[in-house]
Amino acid sequence: MGFQRTRIKRAKGFRRPVIKSLVRLYLSFGAIMILFIIVFNTKTFYWSVNVPFTSFIAFTSGLVINLFGGASSVSGTNLSTSQFSINVVDGCNGLYATAILISGVIAYPSKIIHKLLGVFVGFIAIFALNLVRVISLLYLGQYYPGIFQEAHVFVWQPIIILWAIFIWYIWWSKIDGKKEK
Repeated sequence: MGFQRTRIKRAKGFRRPVIKSLVRLYLSFGAIMILFIIVFNTKTFYWSVNVPFTSFIAFTSGLVINLFGGASSVSGTNLSTSQFSINVVDGCNGLYATAILISGVIAYPSKIIHKLLGVFVGFIAIFALNLVRVISLLYLGQYYPGIFQEAHVFVWQPIIILWAIFIWYIWWSKIDGKKEK
């Protein structure tokens, strides 16, 4: 009987710090995401970061297509082949997914070097998958225009968001493993 009470007390005592840590993590994550949304919706950010970055996504996608033998042209945020054209717009550039990743990395208690590494590697991973997304949507629109919109909204948007969460999870599991050593 005494053994069970001790075990229960330890379990309850252990739960409080865990719940407190999780609440702190979620509140920090939410606050950082709100800051990102506020910044993302300013005209200064839109014209100085969003539009140039989105143009860079279109340019890099066109470059990859051309390097692999395709024929594409880019004008600003427009990516075209001879048969189909897409306009890479705000929300399709991976910045929101990157904000999700960065918010999670910043919110989780870890060393600054681990945070910087998580942000850097995560940004590259999201950027790379977003290139695959843009290129695949261009070709999907060219060869299967009837399913372009559904693939864009119902397939690729969740995949990019889940990818950001998965990258954070991988980062977290590596960082959490280093804490125990």
